[in-house]
Amino acid sequence: MLKSPLQIARESYVPKMPKSLKGIVKIVEGNKTQSVADQADIEKIFPNTYGMPVITFETGSEAKQYPVYKVGVILSGGQAPGGHNVISGLFDGLKACNQENKLYGFQGAPVA
Repeated sequence: MLKSPLQIARESYVPKMPKSLKGIVKIVEGNKTQSVADQADIEKIFPNTYGMPVITFETGSEAKQYPVYKVGVILSGGQAPGGHNVISGLFDGLKACNQENKLYGFQGAPVA
């Protein structure tokens, strides 16, 4: 397959990795998520996912095996500058904590 100079440049690009995703990674659970409005209605529609905590990755000091997480990301369907780097970083962080972690993308986010 003949590759264009742009394809070759894209293949060689390595995004900058945040310090928190290098080496030992620690998962920190934050506040529970909630919708801006209609909390009770939204919770009824999404009983298994509503109110799950926000998870952040931080630099850890000791290796630890974390439970398997299944993380969902709602995608707008449009292009977003840097969006690929965000998704890649999230994927890499999840896999650094536990190779069995899964990242799911959901297309068709609500339009505001």
